[in-house]
Amino acid sequence: MTAVMGFLQSMLVASLYHMRSTLVIDIVSLHEAWIPKFFKFLGFNLLLAFGASLSLFLISPAAAGSGIPDVKAYLNGVESPVFRNFFTIKTFVAKVIGSALAVGSSLVMGKEGPMLHAGSILAVILGSSNWFKQKMDAASHWGTYTYNRDIRDLVACGAACGVCTAFKAPVGGVLFAMEMSTRWRKELTWRCFLVSAITIVVVKYSISICVSHGHCSYLQWGSLAWFQQAYPTPYGQTWAFVLLAVVGGWVASVFTSFNTWVCLVRKKWSKFFSFRILEVCVISIITSIVLFAVPLGGRCKTCDTQDPEHCVKGASMFMTFGGYGCSDGTYNDLAVLAFNPQGFKIQALFSAPHGTFHVTSLLLYSAIYYFLAAITYGAFIPSGLFTVSLIFGGCFGRIWAEVLLKLGLIDGSAAGIVGIYALLGAASFLGGLMRMSASMCLVLMEMTGAPNTLPFLMMVLIISKGVGDRFNYSVFDHQIMLKGFNFIGGIPEHIVNRAHLEAEDVMSKPKVSASFAVVESSENLVNTLDAHKTSGAFPVISVPARPGEVGDFMGIISRPSVMELLAQHEDEPEIDLSSKVEVAPIVIPPGMPLTFIYNLMQEQGVNYVPVIRCHGPLEGMVTRGDIVEVQNHKLDRFHVKEQLAQAASDIQGGRIIQSMMIEKQAAALREAITGPLVRARELAMKDIREHDELLDGSQ
Repeated sequence: MTAVMGFLQSMLVASLYHMRSTLVIDIVSLHEAWIPKFFKFLGFNLLLAFGASLSLFLISPAAAGSGIPDVKAYLNGVESPVFRNFFTIKTFVAKVIGSALAVGSSLVMGKEGPMLHAGSILAVILGSSNWFKQKMDAASHWGTYTYNRDIRDLVACGAACGVCTAFKAPVGGVLFAMEMSTRWRKELTWRCFLVSAITIVVVKYSISICVSHGHCSYLQWGSLAWFQQAYPTPYGQTWAFVLLAVVGGWVASVFTSFNTWVCLVRKKWSKFFSFRILEVCVISIITSIVLFAVPLGGRCKTCDTQDPEHCVKGASMFMTFGGYGCSDGTYNDLAVLAFNPQGFKIQALFSAPHGTFHVTSLLLYSAIYYFLAAITYGAFIPSGLFTVSLIFGGCFGRIWAEVLLKLGLIDGSAAGIVGIYALLGAASFLGGLMRMSASMCLVLMEMTGAPNTLPFLMMVLIISKGVGDRFNYSVFDHQIMLKGFNFIGGIPEHIVNRAHLEAEDVMSKPKVSASFAVVESSENLVNTLDAHKTSGAFPVISVPARPGEVGDFMGIISRPSVMELLAQHEDEPEIDLSSKVEVAPIVIPPGMPLTFIYNLMQEQGVNYVPVIRCHGPLEGMVTRGDIVEVQNHKLDRFHVKEQLAQAASDIQGGRIIQSMMIEKQAAALREAITGPLVRARELAMKDIREHDELLDGSQ
């Protein structure tokens, strides 16, 4: 179903792109005033952007955004009221329609991220049958202590299908789901492989049927990468690829910080739907103005009129733009990037030979595209970053290659040499932005059909991820923090070990007011529920053997169970809770290292871990909220939560420039550059001193 949905969505996007492109051709070929041309272009884009945002408002506001941060948090075990409407058929319809309209409106975004969310929704809907629910209830022995595993397995499978459909990359889809999930196991691996295999077969079969009937010639307009490219393997240029990865990782980390700041500014009016729709319209107007005007700065490049397909790999109807100052037999390189559909842009950047685009044109377009992507992601539309990263990274890689060629530092004689730099530029940006090295490596390799690039892709993605980790977390992790999800993870294990924290350092101390006896009065049950509205479960303590002592820990009881007992025994003064008390499957001592607790919560899905020194009184309880609190205040080396709070305060106070924390960003860059040099110098001086001491001792 995910494959069929993705195929139909691509057909819808292709139709919208074809309509828009026909309009653009008419505009650039008409010899009329510029103002009427512009308003035709603006009106079409604005109508689609408004329709995309309005469809979310009318059908399901939960469809806004890419959905990947929410899916990642859900797979991590986060429970939130947001998820009540996140996996519904209404959200699915809004996601598919909204993303198709938004992509067709020329907004700088992609539909691949929303497709992952749509695939997850389909998986949850199919798993909502009564038979499946009975299976899940039967397998859930420790429901209060752990989060539901089976439904999250379905979401992981749906996410894998979504990535597979978007890029025709089944192995990449499985690895993407694996890198998003914190509770993976062998059984889930073969399940994801199975559904991804079925998905790719259905996609290929749908395409073959479409081709056999002769109606797929314009399907490439649907922003899918439909090309197989042969790239060289210039191992002698590895140093250039390493530098490309370093710079690309830093550029991606700056994008994450800037987009986070934009989302904080956006929060001021996000509670009003009218302002959120108005914001989308404003972004659409800005995008239309920029895209219509930017070709004026383009260069006219000579085109082989005998075979225009060899001029630029893309739509042949976009080879010439007489309306932008280029004569017959030439084409405007910026117009090709500004007006071509996303799929053709990727194809042109990854396949076109050296000199197809001028360096200044690439610089101008990539800078504008970078800014527009940062202000668009997070707006009230279903928007993704995969395609955006491919296009910007492709421009970035081609700029890198063209500069090195002009300086004579690399050999440009091999066919496809500039194309491999574009591919690795996209990899460097993806690695620094999403921090998912393995899955992005396979997606790019399967998308281009170039397995010989695998060593370079692996190297660039790992380096760019490491560089990005020096400055902040991934763009998805920042979105999770902005949404306020209790996400566990993202902290390297060596940092957790270095903190030397134990269970007694992070646990919540037991409160008499927040615990129950096995037989408890109805009045106390009601008062405790009212006083602790954020608590999802409560410890149950036995009657102490002697006065003044604390009773033994019997287990916990969930809030829904207490409410159910109150409803059943509303006229009784005391209620026996023993029938609903759940015995703890795992208890830990106060000295248990935090690393072990992390493994319990991430790999086993445990939400509550009782802390007991021996078989006796409860000393504390480690909850998901406790771990998140420790992450934010003791383990987070970037102090993101504090920075977000400070930036929000500055924005509220009108201190816009100060809220961007440019000085901190510059200081982090200086530390990243000079820090390793200083440490290397210190180590060298230490070795020299030890050598001198050794010589003095021998004398």
